[in-house]
Amino acid sequence: MIEMSLSAVVYKAMLALEQEFPGYRLEREPISGECEVVYPDGAHVSWDAAKACERLLGNISHIGVLRGRIARHLGKASALERLVLYSGSHAGDVIEETGFGEIEEELDLLEISPDEHLRGFVGALRALIGAARQERNPIVFV
Repeated sequence: MIEMSLSAVVYKAMLALEQEFPGYRLEREPISGECEVVYPDGAHVSWDAAKACERLLGNISHIGVLRGRIARHLGKASALERLVLYSGSHAGDVIEETGFGEIEEELDLLEISPDEHLRGFVGALRALIGAARQERNPIVFV
């Protein structure tokens, strides 16, 4: 049985990959920031080598529980609910840098929670946001 879950990744910047893999010519996917090798033929960069940061946010039921707990703290229609927790699996969606500020304001309110699951979620999102800013790429749900 395959368990549905929500994970997010930030891909390394093209410049970083070009420095790691000299001689490779890369092409950047404009929405996700993921890079693909276009030269030399047959060469590739593994998915693990292409990621700057990856976090498992939870399985589908855990995401539902988090959504409820966060709604009790922040109310309905928070940025976290709208941008991150609206589904337990929404692969392919992205959060651009323009959404980070609103999310971070809400994370500030949650990080003092005695709930260890909320604090773990806060830490995961902060790591993703930090990597996204450093790499100048969006957060991508996978």
